[in-house]
Amino acid sequence: MVAVYRSNGWTHANDPERLRRAIQHSSYNVVAVVGDRVVGYARTLSDEAFAVYIADILVAPDRQGEGIGREITQALLDHYPIDRLHHQVLVAERGAEGFYTRLGMRPVGTFGLTAFIRTREPRP
Repeated sequence: MVAVYRSNGWTHANDPERLRRAIQHSSYNVVAVVGDRVVGYARTLSDEAFAVYIADILVAPDRQGEGIGREITQALLDHYPIDRLHHQVLVAERGAEGFYTRLGMRPVGTFGLTAFIRTREPRP
């Protein structure tokens, strides 16, 4: 799993033990494998009643554009039907809006809401 994080430049790969712990404590995981290689991965955190946070969605850069991201994301959304878990949250990198919009997601501002995040380092 570390390889798909590393190939996407995610700092999660810098601490494999911590990443293993994060994956172990995730609520739901989806792994895309081709041959013996992990080419996609997604995970969630959920209370399994009202809310789900889609924590990570990654596809190996050389396999992007093949529908792998759409498939693993759809697997997450199918596992958490909107009629049961009505708070479905995802924080995405800029530039990914089109991908998530095509999957039926909308920016929080669409609903008159504001999202907040607390991090160690202030972001510009």
